[in-house]
Amino acid sequence: MDSGKCEIDPIKIQTIRNCLEKQFTNVKFSQNIRPTFVFHNGVEKQSWHLVFNEQFLAGHMSIEELQHFVESKVISKVLKNPGKRIQISKLGDITVEEKNPS
Repeated sequence: MDSGKCEIDPIKIQTIRNCLEKQFTNVKFSQNIRPTFVFHNGVEKQSWHLVFNEQFLAGHMSIEELQHFVESKVISKVLKNPGKRIQISKLGDITVEEKNPS
């Protein structure tokens, strides 16, 4: 067993991307440090960072459950917090933080 890295199903990444692309533009995914989506609101030029805990993504949640979670909980939290960093914990808790200046 590999300690440290969790195996993330690429279909889960694509499911999240598809959900985000319905509402936002320029959706990009990176897994350099943690699984992170960066995306923009085309009108107001705001960007968000959506950071997932690897264990959450590697968990046993079905694709349908993941899609419902993103559409019903994550996107509403994103829309209420323009330009912030949204983090999803191992247990699916959602927290909002200021983004690091870049």
